[in-house]
Amino acid sequence: MYSLVYKSSVKKEFASIPKKDVENIIEKIKGLKTNPLPVGVKKIKKGAVSYFRLRCGNFRVGYLLDFSEKVVRIVYIRKRNESTYSNL
Repeated sequence: MYSLVYKSSVKKEFASIPKKDVENIIEKIKGLKTNPLPVGVKKIKKGAVSYFRLRCGNFRVGYLLDFSEKVVRIVYIRKRNESTYSNL
């Protein structure tokens, strides 16, 4: 079982997301505890760091995965648009 760690800015991002979407996003994030690489997850390479992206409707959850310590670090939650991945 993996533990979940949230970047401090993620909590602020939740405030701007509609409640019905927040519930869906939270359920998908909780699923990462048992399966950190579910079907549909894509790897995003930005420089020396590789992120993973989870689709949640019109939103994308970006996270880092530490296999050795069994930690899923949620880095961002953003609405899908052209700049979603540009500011990683």
